[in-house]
Amino acid sequence: MRTLSRLASGGAAAVAAGALLFAAAPAHATSASNTWGIPGHKMQVNAWHCGSYVTACDWKASTKLYKGSAHDNAQWVQNRAILAAHGVSVSIKISKNPEATLTMNSKSQGTVRWKNYGGHKWIADTYGQMKPSSLTVYVSTKSCGSAQITSSIKFTEKCVYAGAA
Repeated sequence: MRTLSRLASGGAAAVAAGALLFAAAPAHATSASNTWGIPGHKMQVNAWHCGSYVTACDWKASTKLYKGSAHDNAQWVQNRAILAAHGVSVSIKISKNPEATLTMNSKSQGTVRWKNYGGHKWIADTYGQMKPSSLTVYVSTKSCGSAQITSSIKFTEKCVYAGAA
């Protein structure tokens, strides 16, 4: 009986340690990034969202202008993020940063857009939270960036995709 009790308490300790390790482990995010060279500059477009969620998933998308390793101002920089829930008969609710606009393309997909004409014209970043319905298999973030660097240099929209293929 004593051996059974020790085994049970040892098993409980192992389960508790495993739960602690799992709880302390960081969640893996899903992300994508690419950089394109343009005359005298480079543009970077990024997409990121949580790797796992229960009811909500944070997301971020950005477009950045660099000259060498430092940021550089443009006439404007824009980011367009397309957020989607994937599965059969799914829906999604999307929150966003205040300066951005949200257009729901369907009940399972929305587009968040921000064109930065103001200060810090080297970046247009959008962010918020997705709340997909319970039947959602996975979520995705497609981030598209564009910019008018000078009157003669324009960065036409380029995109990156974070999500299942």
